[in-house]
Amino acid sequence: MKSNYKYSVPGEMKKYKQWIYFKKILISDKHGEKKIIKLPVSPVTLESKGWNNEDRWTNFDTALEGLERSDCHGLAFVLSENDPFVCIDLDDIHESKRDDIIDDFSLTYIEKSLSGKGYHIFVKGTIKKDFNNQDAKVEMYSKNKCISITGDCSYLSISSVLEAQEKLDKYYEIYGPKEKEANNDYARYSYISSVPDMNTVIDVMCRFNSKAKALYEGSDLSGDASKDDFRLLLYLNSFTNGNRQMIKDIFLQSALNRIDDRGKRRSEGAYLKYLDNSITNAMQYGNSNYWNYDYHKKRGESHESLARNR
Repeated sequence: MKSNYKYSVPGEMKKYKQWIYFKKILISDKHGEKKIIKLPVSPVTLESKGWNNEDRWTNFDTALEGLERSDCHGLAFVLSENDPFVCIDLDDIHESKRDDIIDDFSLTYIEKSLSGKGYHIFVKGTIKKDFNNQDAKVEMYSKNKCISITGDCSYLSISSVLEAQEKLDKYYEIYGPKEKEANNDYARYSYISSVPDMNTVIDVMCRFNSKAKALYEGSDLSGDASKDDFRLLLYLNSFTNGNRQMIKDIFLQSALNRIDDRGKRRSEGAYLKYLDNSITNAMQYGNSNYWNYDYHKKRGESHESLARNR
């Protein structure tokens, strides 16, 4: 894989100091089926906690040079507001849809995903917001997202990133979130609103909910770790509008993250299985009692101003 990184990853991406590692962890879901979790790891601290802070990232050459010593399995690129890239993630998508999309983006960098069943398509452009369409198996990300890189583009040999705004718009329109009309003026409601990026979600949650802030920062705890975890997960379910991956990413940044604590669970895999099960329970229990970001936008409060005024 190291040679894939060296010779396949586009030079445009190598120029950015936005590289970290990923670690593969095998866990079993509640049905006993095995699945691989990709845990982001900072090359600076060799820890998962705080991986999305810019000071925990490094340049491509440094990350590649230290990979073998890191006990991790590969390199990952952190999409941010500082780069022009969008990643289209096709995960086990229907073959006909996959071929149509790949044909449309055949002149840009495309690699197989870690599972071997999906693809990462990197282009230059912008999208309104990140999304994960689980029904269509199509995702798009432009910031605050860690993409596990493989460099596996054996028959897709393009090693540059194409500017493709028109095509991005086309597929965003097809697979992206659809605008919905609000039916009340309450700040919490039952459909998914325009959820901002992860850091803004954290800032807004901590500004508007002191209990969630205390849990996130590790203060005012009950002494029952599982109970405190579940309480924070309920808040995260609300403020992320039920975005499972964002719930997990934010929790792993919080003071409640105990992935390195071997007192109760002896491996990272066991801890992540516990966390996944807890997230499932929180999403079911919390139902769709979501924070309404659109309500605040109508009042003239941008996500950025909410975060600044925290």
